[in-house]
Amino acid sequence: MKEYRAGIYLRLSREHEEENNSIEAQREITTQYAVKNGYKIVKEYVDNGYSGILDSRPKLNEMMLDISRGFINMIIVKDLSRLTRNKNKTGWYTEVFFPDKDVRFISVTEFIDSGERYEIDDSIMLRGIVNQYYITDISKKVRANKSAMKASGQFIENSVPYGYKKSEDDKHKIIIDENVADNIKKIYDMYISGKTSSQIADYLNKSKIKTPSKYMELKNWTKNWSTEQINDILSNLFYCRRYSNE
Repeated sequence: MKEYRAGIYLRLSREHEEENNSIEAQREITTQYAVKNGYKIVKEYVDNGYSGILDSRPKLNEMMLDISRGFINMIIVKDLSRLTRNKNKTGWYTEVFFPDKDVRFISVTEFIDSGERYEIDDSIMLRGIVNQYYITDISKKVRANKSAMKASGQFIENSVPYGYKKSEDDKHKIIIDENVADNIKKIYDMYISGKTSSQIADYLNKSKIKTPSKYMELKNWTKNWSTEQINDILSNLFYCRRYSNE
């Protein structure tokens, strides 16, 4: 009997943290299946926070490399959508890549097993189409929900413009950040009085005022104000209380 070296692949996107699809639930289902059938798990691959429509994921890429190296010759997943939600990729994995590399593919809850003959019936392609439709439908609903929230005046972006901050009581509401609001006012006052962006930047640097990125403690913060930063603030419609629905 062929000796199988199994890898279990677990994936969960940020948007869909259902209890039955949690990493822990997937791990339990795939591990129990392997133990019950006497398959040895040699490695676990976990992509937590990655959409199934993405072709490139850190641990998926690592698993593909291990397959090419011959380190594993069996893949066990909870269901096919954990591996991919792209119908074209579904066909490529199950009909081309896995058979070519002599990899046995098993989807536990869907009772899919390519077996030692490395064959999967045509129903798997239908599952691929359904999985891709699911993610497309979810994306449409998310966009529609964001548009509705934006139209009602709610703030839906992750980052807040310099000079503002998110309300502690409502993450979709922003309020003035009193600690730096005067800096924005000073920039506009100087510009209205005839100062150039370069002169305004020089003033802020000489006054030792922290740049927006440094104040907000961003990863790649800049030490000095620049004309580009000043121009970005002056041209930002947000400071003029104007919102775009585009």
